Amino acid sequence: ETLREYNYDIRYEFHKFYSGYYLVPYFDEAEHFILSDYLSQITSLSNKEVTTLQNKLQTLSGPYHSLKRKSNSRISNQDILSNIKLILHAIKHSYQISFYYFDYTISKEKKYRKNKKRYISTPYAVTSYEGKYYCVLYSEKYQSFTNYRIDKMETVRLIEQPVETIAFNIDEHLQTSMKMYAGKAETITIKCTNDMASIIQDEFGSHMIISEVKDNSFTVSLKTAITPTLLSWLLLFYNRVTVLQPAELKEKLLTIANTVIDTY
Repeated sequence: ETLREYNYDIRYEFHKFYSGYYLVPYFDEAEHFILSDYLSQITSLSNKEVTTLQNKLQTLSGPYHSLKRKSNSRISNQDILSNIKLILHAIKHSYQISFYYFDYTISKEKKYRKNKKRYISTPYAVTSYEGKYYCVLYSEKYQSFTNYRIDKMETVRLIEQPVETIAFNIDEHLQTSMKMYAGKAETITIKCTNDMASIIQDEFGSHMIISEVKDNSFTVSLKTAITPTLLSWLLLFYNRVTVLQPAELKEKLLTIANTVIDTY
């Protein structure tokens, strides 16, 4: 009864040859599978971190829900969880953080940005995309939000002095961050073949306005940033999507097309 008072699901089962009390697992087999599978897809976590989390999940799932774990290619950064914990603490208390940020060279060596000078910014959110975790940071210098991959943030430190924050909506921010490349939101108008309807919905969600529908095409306006990934996406569907506005985006696509022609 004491365990039940703490919301443990204790049940009694009677059988002909045995009977007794048992604890119902917090997660059933299907729930355990979904959560464990999701953990295995987070490539920004090290194998050690994934194993630790899956073992903790196992204790809430009962002894009969053990799953075979698939291994994915992972980075070597062991500090993802501790960095996330620190960043969330900073967000909660309106603290800034400082860190080094790096990229990998062709020889797989770290190359630090800003000549290895520490970034100092205010974190507003932690989000994930395609197995990678990102920190949304606000730069006072550039007066804008930018997404940073947490597995590329090194030696993250708290600046334990509260700062004044501004209004922030994570959903609105992500609308301007195609595949986590952030930029200024602009109205993009495109003409698409009708078989693109589902793809457009999956990529941009419901935040779009369809202005014209014909037998074989439709015209849609949406808010997003003009980023390298948007350009790549438009080129992927070059024969099914035509950019109508803005002129700046059309010019960028023409430049890419001419470069390809000159190259080949």
